[in-house]
Amino acid sequence: MGSVLAPMTRFHVQRWRIESPLWGRRAMLRIAILSDIHWGFAPMSAARMEAVKRRVAALCPDLVVFLGDLAGGHGKPRVQANVAAGAEALKGLSAPLGAFAVLGNHDWHDDPAAQARKAGPVAAQAHLEAAGFTFLENQAQRPGRDDIWLAGITSQQAIKGRSWWRKERAGRDDLEAALRQAPGDDPIVLLAHEPDIFPDIADPRVVLTLSGHTHAGQLRLFGRALYAPSRHGTRYAYGHFEERGRHLVVSAGLGASSIPLRIGTVPEITLVEIAGPST
Repeated sequence: MGSVLAPMTRFHVQRWRIESPLWGRRAMLRIAILSDIHWGFAPMSAARMEAVKRRVAALCPDLVVFLGDLAGGHGKPRVQANVAAGAEALKGLSAPLGAFAVLGNHDWHDDPAAQARKAGPVAAQAHLEAAGFTFLENQAQRPGRDDIWLAGITSQQAIKGRSWWRKERAGRDDLEAALRQAPGDDPIVLLAHEPDIFPDIADPRVVLTLSGHTHAGQLRLFGRALYAPSRHGTRYAYGHFEERGRHLVVSAGLGASSIPLRIGTVPEITLVEIAGPST
């Protein structure tokens, strides 16, 4: 039993170094990524999140981002309390260029009013802003530097629905709207809770996409995810991907959903460094 539970009772730092000619000679950007805390599911606790925040501070990132999913959802009576508590647990995270956030699918699903009107605002946004995060909902802005852009889209699986034979999800993401707010030729770092959008991105300026959502599959055997909640299956379940000169990093995140259990994948803080070519 101990070997099964161990991946949920610890966390580690997963580091990725990305070098891209699209970055040019710009200064390296160091990004600390948190995702999918799913507050309300064991063993997530205030003490554990304090340890996570101390570790993030020790990494000295330029930028901190939260990629969505504050709570576990599933219509439980305490879900709104868990959304608020999850945001409160993230309070205090900071970096020289700021702390930014986007919404995940559970953030939408955990808000009955947003589901009913099939539109925002979503309660999680207000909680994250109160915790000190700058929110990016289909928006882009300069993250304290005038040579790069940071863009963010909301969940691609925001609105729940069901046909007679399968679950359906409708997004409220608008990448085109976000990119219109990033004029010029400077490279763009995109925050997108679900990695599904990555192969469809046509704008060559989007040099790096950061995603969570999959929990690295949550259950992995022999290093492979058994399932990922994505229209691409397990293709982008976890890790670093490069396609057409552009990069995607999918974080394993910190929590769990559906069942409070991980097998074969350890919760993580993800640290990404992006720079131009070293030679």
